[in-house]
Amino acid sequence: MTRTAENMIKTAETYFGRVDRGEIDTVVELMTPDVVLEVVTHGARNAGKDAVREVFRKRLDVFDNGLHFNFKHVADPAKGWLVSRFDVIRNYKDGRREETNNINFFEFEGALIRRVSVWMASPVSSLG
Repeated sequence: MTRTAENMIKTAETYFGRVDRGEIDTVVELMTPDVVLEVVTHGARNAGKDAVREVFRKRLDVFDNGLHFNFKHVADPAKGWLVSRFDVIRNYKDGRREETNNINFFEFEGALIRRVSVWMASPVSSLG
């Protein structure tokens, strides 16, 4: 499959939907085996599908649910880069609710996500 802006955006929005639904194994299916997930604003870095799977598993321990929406994307298919700005609502298991926004920088290898760099407006990271 030829990498296009449309395909990259579809993959990113599929990623967010699966994260929102807690579909951990299908989240990592979108990634290369050596994927890196980093939360730049919180100094967290996780490498490899197993480490990323564990980050998302731990996330389920903290949140009842979340919603990523109101996406704005800028894609460069030739370089395999996608920047996504979006709003987030997180409902914590302890009853708190957080409304914020984030920016994710995706790097693709072919059709798969090779790296996700996250900038969170929230003072607490939900990703490791």
